[in-house]
Amino acid sequence: MKIYINERLRELRIKSGYTQNQIAKILNIDRSTYSYYELGKTTPDVSALVTLAKVFNISISELLADESTPPHVADSGSKLDYIHGKKNSSHIYELSSQEKELVGFFRACPENQKAKLLSDVKENIEAFIGAKR
Repeated sequence: MKIYINERLRELRIKSGYTQNQIAKILNIDRSTYSYYELGKTTPDVSALVTLAKVFNISISELLADESTPPHVADSGSKLDYIHGKKNSSHIYELSSQEKELVGFFRACPENQKAKLLSDVKENIEAFIGAKR
């Protein structure tokens, strides 16, 4: 059975617990534009596909792979769980809407900026906790 990118995007978004609006915010596009991706009216550009693969915690090749392609052996196997209908190991469903967005933005962030982002968040939390005392 052949699966198309629009179907794959919808499946991954739903299994990850995101709304179309949340994914659109992460991609910095209108919800209607993202909706067109899932409807197959338009196709995401390469940079959007790369970001989507990061958000869904899978490789770009897994995002674009035909469903009939045998899965690759991975150390944890968790990245393949999205494709094969299992709940993802990130437990995204246990997060609030805002937490899901934060995770999505973090995953979409370039690797060289993730450490800075975490450092900034830690400083803000420490300042907040210190101010409450």
